[in-house]
Amino acid sequence: MNGREKCMLINQVRQKVADNNNIDFVIYDCTFEGECTGRCQKSDSELSYLESELEKRQNEGNKINLKGVFSFDIDDEPKIQPSSEEIAIKRQEKLEKLMENPDLKDLPSRYLDMLL
Repeated sequence: MNGREKCMLINQVRQKVADNNNIDFVIYDCTFEGECTGRCQKSDSELSYLESELEKRQNEGNKINLKGVFSFDIDDEPKIQPSSEEIAIKRQEKLEKLMENPDLKDLPSRYLDMLL
């Protein structure tokens, strides 16, 4: 996966997160010419905006909706509130599942955290 493909994948995830949480989020076409690394100042700026909007919603007491953003979301999970230990285990399992994807192995950890 080249840098442009990584960038497109990250943008798709961000757009889904924004859509699921009713956040006005526009990803402008990249004007960079040359070899893309998949991460740039424009990309970091978009990430900061999305993170701040999600944080605002959390601070207002709204839940963040990530359902359906990732293909391994399961609809039939129990609706019982999990313990903090169960949450940590599930987070680790999701991280391991993400790391199985060779296209995501070299993404910076802050992007992986966003996917969890």
